[in-house]
Amino acid sequence: MNKNPINAGKYDTDKADHPHYLQAYEEYFSPLWDKDIRLLELGVYKGGSLFLWRDYFERGLIVGLDLQPIKLDDPSGRIRVYQGMQQDRELLDRIAGETAPQGFDVIIDDCSHIGELTRISFWHLFENHLKPGGLYVIEDWSTGYWDSFFDGVAFSYEPKLKFSPARFRIRSTFAHLQRSAPFLNRLLRPVKRLSNRRQFRSHDYGLVGFVKELVDECGMADISRPDRGTPPYRASKFKEMKIVPGQVFIVKV
Repeated sequence: MNKNPINAGKYDTDKADHPHYLQAYEEYFSPLWDKDIRLLELGVYKGGSLFLWRDYFERGLIVGLDLQPIKLDDPSGRIRVYQGMQQDRELLDRIAGETAPQGFDVIIDDCSHIGELTRISFWHLFENHLKPGGLYVIEDWSTGYWDSFFDGVAFSYEPKLKFSPARFRIRSTFAHLQRSAPFLNRLLRPVKRLSNRRQFRSHDYGLVGFVKELVDECGMADISRPDRGTPPYRASKFKEMKIVPGQVFIVKV
């Protein structure tokens, strides 16, 4: 039997304002709706999203963390709420120990949207309290493009589309020498880095910058590849990473 689509309209949550968020959630949530899952959401405002997830996951335990105190009337007993900061690793350990000692199936970060705080809670929870195959979601990652946001900076980049044949030939020569004369790599690598560094510019402020760090983790198998990368080799900790407007979905290996 298929679960009905996620409908946030009757809940006090801003997720109802983003239909594409809910559509993206359904892709990952639909196989889990009748399972005995453990879900943690960081940043729950008045708690409306906790009721949404409680009603969608009919057997799930729904856990919320917010900086502000929240009181909810939950006759089902399947919602637990904690107060505190997302970067408090001792608190995160306590929450996991009390509600999901075997690990969370789903973790959603809809909390501060501040890059440095999101980084702390992501890696601590991902490494220690997310099950293998579990899903981690980061919401509203594009706050880093807003000059008015805590760690955001206004976006001002325009790509340079002018092509320079001479510059391209120089860069091609460096690349060829690296392959044909690897003993010169120590000298060629910094020169190549210098000649390529202005080819692309990237906005990397706030949560946008952190998401781009996560892209590097997604490519770790190639970053550390023995024949072309920088050993020692290790595989990525991500089975899958999907970026859509406003959301990042990461599945743990």
